Amino acid sequence: MNAGRLMWRTAMIAALAPALPAMAVDNWTIHLTVDNQYSLYFGNSLATTSFVGTDTNWATTDTWNAVGMAPTDYAYVATASDLSVAQGFLGEFNNTTQGYQFLTGGTNWQVFSAAPHLLALYGFGSWPVNVLPTQTQLDSAIAFATNNNLWVTPAEYTNWDNRVAGNITTWGHRSGISTAAEWIWHLQPGTGGNPFSPGANHGEFLVFRVQGIPAPGSAALLGLGGLLAMRRRR
Repeated sequence: MNAGRLMWRTAMIAALAPALPAMAVDNWTIHLTVDNQYSLYFGNSLATTSFVGTDTNWATTDTWNAVGMAPTDYAYVATASDLSVAQGFLGEFNNTTQGYQFLTGGTNWQVFSAAPHLLALYGFGSWPVNVLPTQTQLDSAIAFATNNNLWVTPAEYTNWDNRVAGNITTWGHRSGISTAAEWIWHLQPGTGGNPFSPGANHGEFLVFRVQGIPAPGSAALLGLGGLLAMRRRR
């Protein structure tokens, strides 16, 4: 290739480069707590692609920053409990790039209960107490739930929220998480009552998820709520 043609080709590439669409990515700031423990990931509808963090101390409220996630990604929270004392998940998930805020208790959350499907998933029938799934085990559960349409709405219970005054929950108010967030878990069919009460096995381990692009009917409301929340924090 002669020098003149090389210079022409270089100039053409430079001219066209600004027209090429940049890959969109989203950044998240997340505040959460899980009794007893959790691992946080991001990924697509069939598997996780990014590990964010984990915590086995339910008494702490954690803050995580996830950078460069795809707009269509899900935030996944895998949880485990001791099956003998209270259990629950409370969180505030902020997609700071798009201005969306997802609070636990909102309509965009889903959960998958792995326990009824352990034999099909892993070849054994009982999940050990206080053990989180590995990423490989989690990915198998996510794909199984998606392919078999097993994602359901998480369970809540009246007045089990993050209010400051008059909080009746086992955990009281958790600072760093919106007061509008509600505790969520899974209510195993046939168990009834309060899913956060001690001594219950609600199909742990559980996998919760929420997508960075909300359901069409709630997108505008979430965007407005997120912007107002961020403005209040500033």
